[in-house]
Amino acid sequence: MEPRKGKSKLMFGLKIKKKKKKSSKDLILENKGAVDSDVEVLSDSSLMEAEPSEDQPSSSGVRTRILPNNKRAKLKTCILPSEGKPQSFQISINITEAKQLVGENIDPTVVIEIGDEKKQTSVKEGTNAPFYNEYFVFDFFAHKEVFFDKVIKLTVMHSKMLRSFSVGSFKLDVWTVYRQPGHQFVNKWATLTKPGDISTGVKGYVKCDISISAKGDAVQPGPKASDAEEQIDKNLLIPEGFPAERPWARFCVKVYRAEGLPRNNSSIMANVTKAFIGDNTALVDPYVVVSFFKQVGRTATQKSTADPVWNEQIVFTEMFPPLCQRLKIQVWDEASMGDVAIGTHYFDLRRISNEQDGDRGFLPTFGPAWINLYGSARNYTLGDDTAELNEGIGEGVSYRGRVYMELAVEILSGGIGTESKLLRTVKPTKDPKAGKTGGKDGKTPAGGGAGGAVGGAADDDKGKGVAAEVLPVESPPAMDSDHNETFLLFGVLFEATMIDRKIGDKPIVFEFSIGNYGNILEQPSITPSTPATGRKKKILDFPDGSDTFGASTLSSSPTSQTSPLLQKEPPETVLTSKSTTPPEKPVIVEGNRFYTHLPLEKQKPCINVLSDWEDRTYRLYNSNMLENITLLFEEGVASVEELHRKSDPEAEEALKTVLREFCMDARGFITAAEAKLKVALKSSYLTQLDKKRLTMCKQELESMIGDAHALVERKRKAGGVKEMLQDAMKLTNKLRFLVEEPQHTVPDVFVWLLSNNKRIAYARVRTRDLLYSSSREARGIHCGKIVTLFLRPLGKRVSGFQVQAKLEVYLWYGSCSDSCFMLDDLPAGFSPATGGADVSNPPNHLLSREQHQFQLRCHMYQARGLIAADNTGLSDPFARVTYRSHSQTTNVISQTLSPTWNQCLRMNLLLVSGELRHIQKEPPRVVIEVYDEDALGKAEYLGSTVSVPEVRLSGEPYTPPTLRYSPLHCGCQSGGDLLAAFELLQIPYSGEQSLPPLSEMDGSVYRVPANIRPVLSTYRLEVLFWGLRELKKVQLLSVDRPQVFIECAGKTLRSSVIQKYKSNPNFSTQVDAIELELPENENLHPPLSITVVDWRAFGRSTLVGNHIINNLKAFKYVPPPALPAPTPPPPPPKDTYPIPERQPPGPEGTLQHQGESGSTVALTTQDFLITVENDAPPPALPPTRKEPKKKTETQTRTTRGRSTKRRRRTIADESAACVIDWWSKYYASVEKEAKQDSSPFHQVFEKASPYHSLLSEGIHSLVSSSDGDKKKKPKGKAPVEMTVGLPVRLATLKLYNKELEAEFGHFNDWVNTYDLFRGKANEDEGVTEERFVGKFKGRFCLYKLTEEDEEDWDEAAGAGQLKVNRGIPLNIPVQVIIRVYIVSASNLHPADPDGKADPYIVVRLGKNEIKDRDNYIPKQLNPVFGRSFEMQGTFPQESLLSVLIYDYDMVGGDDLIGETRIDLENRFFSQHRPTCGLPTEYSVDGYNAWRDCLKPSELLTKMCRENGLGDPEFRPGRITVAGKVFAGKTVFINEDEMIESYEHLSLKILHRWAEMPAVGCKLVPEHIETRTLFNKTRPGMDQGQVQMWVDMFPTDLPHPGPSVDISPRKPKGYELRIIIWNTEDVILEDSSFLTGQQSSDIYVKGWLKGLEDDRQETDVHYNSLTGEGNFNWRFVFPFHYLPAEKVLVVKKRESIFSLDKTEQKLPSILILQVWDFETLSSDDFLGTVELDLHGFPRGAKTAKSCKAEMWSDGTERISIFQQKRARGWWPFDKGGELTGKVEAEFHLVTAEEAEKNPVGKARKEPEPLPKPNRPDTSFSWFVNPFKCFFHLIWRNYKKYIIIALVLLILALFLALLFYTLPGALSQKIVNGK
Repeated sequence: MEPRKGKSKLMFGLKIKKKKKKSSKDLILENKGAVDSDVEVLSDSSLMEAEPSEDQPSSSGVRTRILPNNKRAKLKTCILPSEGKPQSFQISINITEAKQLVGENIDPTVVIEIGDEKKQTSVKEGTNAPFYNEYFVFDFFAHKEVFFDKVIKLTVMHSKMLRSFSVGSFKLDVWTVYRQPGHQFVNKWATLTKPGDISTGVKGYVKCDISISAKGDAVQPGPKASDAEEQIDKNLLIPEGFPAERPWARFCVKVYRAEGLPRNNSSIMANVTKAFIGDNTALVDPYVVVSFFKQVGRTATQKSTADPVWNEQIVFTEMFPPLCQRLKIQVWDEASMGDVAIGTHYFDLRRISNEQDGDRGFLPTFGPAWINLYGSARNYTLGDDTAELNEGIGEGVSYRGRVYMELAVEILSGGIGTESKLLRTVKPTKDPKAGKTGGKDGKTPAGGGAGGAVGGAADDDKGKGVAAEVLPVESPPAMDSDHNETFLLFGVLFEATMIDRKIGDKPIVFEFSIGNYGNILEQPSITPSTPATGRKKKILDFPDGSDTFGASTLSSSPTSQTSPLLQKEPPETVLTSKSTTPPEKPVIVEGNRFYTHLPLEKQKPCINVLSDWEDRTYRLYNSNMLENITLLFEEGVASVEELHRKSDPEAEEALKTVLREFCMDARGFITAAEAKLKVALKSSYLTQLDKKRLTMCKQELESMIGDAHALVERKRKAGGVKEMLQDAMKLTNKLRFLVEEPQHTVPDVFVWLLSNNKRIAYARVRTRDLLYSSSREARGIHCGKIVTLFLRPLGKRVSGFQVQAKLEVYLWYGSCSDSCFMLDDLPAGFSPATGGADVSNPPNHLLSREQHQFQLRCHMYQARGLIAADNTGLSDPFARVTYRSHSQTTNVISQTLSPTWNQCLRMNLLLVSGELRHIQKEPPRVVIEVYDEDALGKAEYLGSTVSVPEVRLSGEPYTPPTLRYSPLHCGCQSGGDLLAAFELLQIPYSGEQSLPPLSEMDGSVYRVPANIRPVLSTYRLEVLFWGLRELKKVQLLSVDRPQVFIECAGKTLRSSVIQKYKSNPNFSTQVDAIELELPENENLHPPLSITVVDWRAFGRSTLVGNHIINNLKAFKYVPPPALPAPTPPPPPPKDTYPIPERQPPGPEGTLQHQGESGSTVALTTQDFLITVENDAPPPALPPTRKEPKKKTETQTRTTRGRSTKRRRRTIADESAACVIDWWSKYYASVEKEAKQDSSPFHQVFEKASPYHSLLSEGIHSLVSSSDGDKKKKPKGKAPVEMTVGLPVRLATLKLYNKELEAEFGHFNDWVNTYDLFRGKANEDEGVTEERFVGKFKGRFCLYKLTEEDEEDWDEAAGAGQLKVNRGIPLNIPVQVIIRVYIVSASNLHPADPDGKADPYIVVRLGKNEIKDRDNYIPKQLNPVFGRSFEMQGTFPQESLLSVLIYDYDMVGGDDLIGETRIDLENRFFSQHRPTCGLPTEYSVDGYNAWRDCLKPSELLTKMCRENGLGDPEFRPGRITVAGKVFAGKTVFINEDEMIESYEHLSLKILHRWAEMPAVGCKLVPEHIETRTLFNKTRPGMDQGQVQMWVDMFPTDLPHPGPSVDISPRKPKGYELRIIIWNTEDVILEDSSFLTGQQSSDIYVKGWLKGLEDDRQETDVHYNSLTGEGNFNWRFVFPFHYLPAEKVLVVKKRESIFSLDKTEQKLPSILILQVWDFETLSSDDFLGTVELDLHGFPRGAKTAKSCKAEMWSDGTERISIFQQKRARGWWPFDKGGELTGKVEAEFHLVTAEEAEKNPVGKARKEPEPLPKPNRPDTSFSWFVNPFKCFFHLIWRNYKKYIIIALVLLILALFLALLFYTLPGALSQKIVNGK
């Protein structure tokens, strides 16, 4: 293993030196004092010792497989990669409800923002748990990359009159949703948070559905939750595997510097200046914008520099893991008239992190490393249309520079961490332009500039990008160019042809560039160092761990200080690059005026480009090793897939071999990775991501090895090889994900075609694929190989062939020290004219030592499946073949999509250089283009492919080549297949005459020789012409006399002409046949063409449309299995045995696959267990329901007599339930589907309420224990019996969440339907619908002719008994009664400006139309129609049923929402018998009454006769059909009489008809199908679904019974009476300004959610000092209710302008609130309680025992619909705290009872309530001021008031005394008295 370890270490890069240092450790220590040159020599010698060992074959045996050493790259038939075009997308969001919203008495609304679009729900008043059930649709037309980066943001707003406040928000990107199964999240809870306040936690939850559909996607209904008490934390809206509680994290993007940016300013003003002044020196003013998850940050602007240094970090605070896939880095050039993007790069977070648990996972990390930017050409000019390339849309056509940066993620624990606080204190750098909008991120502002916006200054609620923190960061330790390595790109141009004639007039040059090196129009500022110095520097200055960032930084200065050690070295010459081929004028290609080529037969020009890069090749080596493993594995899987397609029995063993080899390869990589990791952990040379990726790749490969072993050892199952191949494909996808290295190293190589000093066309090659490694496993797949490059033009792509030139180039890229190997893999026969494998003297051109003359013969036989390019829907195709300096064209075949050219194109005197052995093994490739010839204008491109010719040398015996199919490609669509053979014949010295001769025909046109054409045999094609349907007008005239032509292999079969299409669109002559000469090899069978023409006056014919069938295998005749011979009824066989009549209730739906439902209501518990002779006993069937009028025998566990008629009291009984009807069966079916966890039915009722589990009314078993022994006789007409102790069940029907055709193969068991097309085919939206002109119904049968067939043909044809028309119905008009039942529609596309629609139904059958406009449903996207329509129709004239949903408009025409079409004729004649679905049970009347014309026994007899089985034999207890005995109960007891009935058992046999030998097939059960609606204005986009079914009854059978009544149930009227008695412990909000005493003026407010207009309030209990309130106040709430759905039905006008009342279905929730009354200001909210009337905690008996924990401690929950009355105490809540208690009494009565016994509101009559006994303190100071003074002041401050009065009187007395005393004294003195 030691040699292997050494090898692997070098393979991962540069560690071989470490190993050698360790091995010679003692020697180094002894030479400590030696001069540096000694050490240098030692390192060199150690390196030289290591290198030879790497070229030795691996001796460890870990990995022995390597890719074959071919001289040419692998053949790719697709010339140009497909480019993404903008396409239509639709995002559907249903906001169901919100819960646990933070806030007090808020009025929440949900705002949905996607990009620039914003929509919002209605506002719900005064609730923290609003219910919305509102549906929104967003339509987009965008590139996939742009669309997937859009962010969906849900914000809950508290809507006030003047301003709205954000409660919390949730966001995720579109890509996260699109990755989910079905591209959707269903019934998930979005967690609301507030990014600006991350320390406060969750702000609430919003329940929603989010689904994304592209054009053509079928929206799959997801599972709907039905649990009333669902757990939010288990249904969060996060991808699977994400933690429920996601912490906050800081994403730090550190942008250090950039280099190599375009030097010329690309702004508009700079271009204008350049145009006038000619100044080309203006440099860019770059800044970086980082956008992540709707947050945007930008760096400062660096003025006039192409190598800016920023040293700034942009910090985003986001939850981790984020629900966002990519982080975008954009470099912009600031300009006065609008900033211009320089380049864009996306970080895929999945590639730089690992989400696994434990030590396997790691946080997103990157670098510090470079990222390369690509975009438009660097010589940007005004009016250039490639600017969007710089914004990340499409593949960049040029290198635009690179950015040095780092990404780190820091998880925050408990809010903002201390480190973050420190970072916030750093003074941000100022940028003079910081305030201006810098971001061009999809119209999103940069968010505050370079650093001024700390913590997100932009308003989060405005839907704009939130500004991130921008802080300075220290630059990483700059590493000088000593750590750079000089690399050499060496190339040889072997061939340049197919150069567009327009650019071939002047000499052309091919330029090879890597980064800015080699770019002759803009040279780099860095001069590559010489290879010797680069290598020595690297060895000497090996990193010692001091670099804390773990990576090196490239110094951009060309004058970096060199190491002093190098001063002693002799000076070396500076190497120069030669990146362009010599200018040369192209020569016109022989045989084609469109192309030119360079004459390079003798001299092959060479190029060499030296470049300086950091040596990070170990990353590329890792990727290459993984790539090679992946390629080998993919090739192996592809070969096994081919074997499996041919049904080869060796496929499974071959796949196991491939898997074992993969395990061997993977172990080799793991061994290398382990060796690398040991060294990597001690070194700082690798970044953190390098180490983590190594570990991740190792762990992933170990996991994949385990999966592969499990696949190998898996026992053969039903899935077999197909399932194993699917698992193997999953492994290849995982491998592909590991290959890509996110940390860029060397930029891609660009090959440019320059003419007149202008860039014309380019090709881009990944440098990793060219990288040389001495280990072949780590070498690039194109290194040292001749690669075929097709150069594409710049600018926007136009339709057509875009290739400007085809090059064959030998490319080699590697370190200069490895340059001695650069010529090793050159094809033999070439030698350098000058120089050699030396970096200092590379060759200028190669000389060909030998040239050989060849002749190319192109045997162009035929093509199939071409694209229609003419208005007729056909093409006039011809092929153009180009090979080196020659090109030729085939003849044009008019008006066909499957041309047979049968032409040999001969190209003479082709000079091919090189050794014959190499030419024979890997000859140059042939390019074939197919065009449509147009009389006016140039030919239209249809597709192209590349093929390899077979080489025949002159000395070898001649063997003819084999015809093979090559796929044609036209852009991103398939262009069909080309059947051709190419042979390259060496012309001997004797000349061309000695070559195999070609037979010349038709002048100069050669035909394909007979020994190459396929061997033909005689086949007979029988055709059933049934009819034509839906033919559209052609040339403004209706089609009247159509005829069908069937063309195949040059022969045509014509149908009869339909004389009057409108009267009878079927053919009069149905069957015909034609003999064809077809190849014996089935894979070479030609296509079959169906063409329809219309005959018009004067013998004119007009093409209507055509259809091409490329594969005839489907028509191969397979003899039907022989029918069982009719035998006399045998005696009861020994293995037929009676089955125990009662089975324990097992899982439901055990025979669901046979179309049988299991959940049924039984009059008895008898199971029909059908025993089939010679078969294993079938699984037990669920209980069945018998005829209501018949009683059956009961089992030992059941009691006889009256007890069987009793059942438990149910909720529905207690709520005055209706008679059991069709809706009862429907609800039972929905419940059963939900329990089975199969594909739950996505329909409107499940959206109506998240609380219900849809139970059928009056029949479900969820009864409270207190009702267990209460019995009650059933109500209604249909008596339902139940066995004691067993749940009652109803008969059910099958709910299909897709079209019935998708389940039963389009009912094409008797005839196939082919769409006819006309007009041009291209990739534009809606073109398929526009091209559709009608349908042809027919059938084909193809078989090889034998002598017996020849003899039987005349006889069979005369009798009309051909193979193709067996089982075909008579071609006569059939009168049919059609009943269309429309149950409901869901997720309709909004048609009104308010986001709603007013849908109604239109049913069309032929010319008959039923418009149900009067019954439109206002303002509803999920309407319940419950409508049935009956029509009479005649097949075949009226066979297409259209169901259209229109939007009702008062003014103007009604808008079509969507339509669905059903071919009734296919259904009517199908063996699956979908005319009337089979019910699960047979009943005479009641809700499950038999609907069909024929009873089950009559139906069974009819089917046996039609299939030639003979009549069934009915005997007591058994029925015999085709020799099989079906046993079951046939005798029943009805009113003490024994009655014999075979209907039940017959129905069971029909359900098992698929088991019948030879004729068996699954019969359609009673069902509801879900059909998708489409609209021509939005082609391919889902416009909603409609739930419906269709019954058909022929009029020649007995008339069926009445239609099923599916009218929607009317909601029942109820009245809820609530008496608010008292409150206790209500918090006291007010304090007296005089006394400071706490009090509250309490009153209670109540309403039913959705009926806010009927809000009622008690009177006010003033001045409650203890929180006690006394009210004796009655609320009366009338409402309408649907018991089965458990929803409240509210009808009200949404606004004063609404014409109609909108119906809403809401959960029945009562809200009670307690408030504090304020006279001069708004009232204060004190607390609320929300009671779900279906299940709220039983009230506490006393106020003391009433606690807040009642909601969570498992207190018994009651339903008011069950209890009718309830009284007790319930707690008020505010912000999670107990704020009071209320004593209330509830009484629920029906509307009828309320009318009989009315009560008054408040305390009014009738039944008035007594006035409450309130304390004297209960009054209003405003109304009673004296009472207020007495109670509040006098009582408390009486003593103080008296003292104050005494003191006041005393003070007055003293004041008067002192006032009058002087006057009195003076008077006394004066008067003397």
